[in-house]
Amino acid sequence: MTLSKRFSGVLESLFLSHKGSIKRYLVGYSGGLDSHVLLHLCSQNTRLPVRAVHIHHGLQSEADQWSTHCAEVCAALQVPFKTIHVDASKRSGESPEESARKARYQALTAELESGDCLLTAHHQDDQSETVLLQLFRGAGPAGLAAMPMIRELKQGVHARPMLGFSRAEIECYAKENALIWIDDPSNTDTDFDRNLLRQRIIPDIRQRWPGLGESLSKVALQQQDALEITETLAALDLSTVVMQQHNVISINALGKLSRARQLNVLRLWIHRCAEDAPTAHVLHELTDSLIPAADDACPEVCWGSSEIRRFQNGVYCLKKIEHDASKVFDWNPRDNLMLSNLGIELTAQSLDGQGVKPELIQQRLKVAFRQGGEKIKPVGRKGTHSLKKLMQEAGIPPWQRNRIPLIYFNDELVCVFGYWVADGYAN
Repeated sequence: MTLSKRFSGVLESLFLSHKGSIKRYLVGYSGGLDSHVLLHLCSQNTRLPVRAVHIHHGLQSEADQWSTHCAEVCAALQVPFKTIHVDASKRSGESPEESARKARYQALTAELESGDCLLTAHHQDDQSETVLLQLFRGAGPAGLAAMPMIRELKQGVHARPMLGFSRAEIECYAKENALIWIDDPSNTDTDFDRNLLRQRIIPDIRQRWPGLGESLSKVALQQQDALEITETLAALDLSTVVMQQHNVISINALGKLSRARQLNVLRLWIHRCAEDAPTAHVLHELTDSLIPAADDACPEVCWGSSEIRRFQNGVYCLKKIEHDASKVFDWNPRDNLMLSNLGIELTAQSLDGQGVKPELIQQRLKVAFRQGGEKIKPVGRKGTHSLKKLMQEAGIPPWQRNRIPLIYFNDELVCVFGYWVADGYAN
């Protein structure tokens, strides 16, 4: 069976597996050999609309020429084409490849609409490289599962229909169809781990084990099965440990699980709550240090843009927030006040019998944050109380206490946003 017919069969299986929900294909088109073959196969083998998106990373001096080449190829194939410019510069804590990959997928994902299927040109040799890279990094089932054939992505799906094809087959197809593609010079730079594998290590291994590609593909499929089982168990365990807020889990409930199941459920919980995947070190730090900490301790584990904190019986998965508690804002309550870094917008509304007196809305107010020593006499309570004591009684986690807006009138604390109104200022 020709590669073209095999590809057509893959697309048909993909379409049927999603019961006709796929309406359009979006090809991630770099202009290189693999994505050019993918685009050419799509233009010949599907009854569904196809469009191409080229991500302009701006990392090579020839980037503009590559974009022009891609546009010309798409015009010849009568495929709608779009170039998207992204900032793929290296970010702190990431490899150059990882930063570029994230920027690329963010842009491609943003292009998806309901019924779209993103197609990328990963093939069997790419899968082999991914499995080996994950193995060298000490990855578990999630890493060794490598790249799935299909996964859910935003409101569409992401498919890799060429995972069953070798690079040699793809090169043969390109030559038979007289395709002209771009050769990115960075692909030969062995300072990049994947290129080192591709150029030096894998060719030597293949001389002894010619079936390396097929074998490593089987490893990935077996690990995908194992991952499905562990994730099913993790989901069951998560339902028993998660608290009312989805980003908080119970330490007492977690303690009833074995350490292996704790690691398993924590991995899934963090995947659902955080932007960054946890490393094995992060997971072990949670089970070995944060969770067993004393009840009066407030430990934290940070990585990327995420952090996990403990308070009382809860473990919280949070996004890191840069907050300057010394800032003070003048506020005209007739206008909204956006505290963007905290994700809080202060809005004054008229509600009978609730909140502060309506006449305060006509005054200039001040918004600040807790510095220590603040006191308030809340409505319905006797005497004046320290804000610290009130927050402790209310079970407010320590890291949140200096992020709660305090509203002042004539330098007198009249409202702790979302919690207390001062007696004498209540509506």
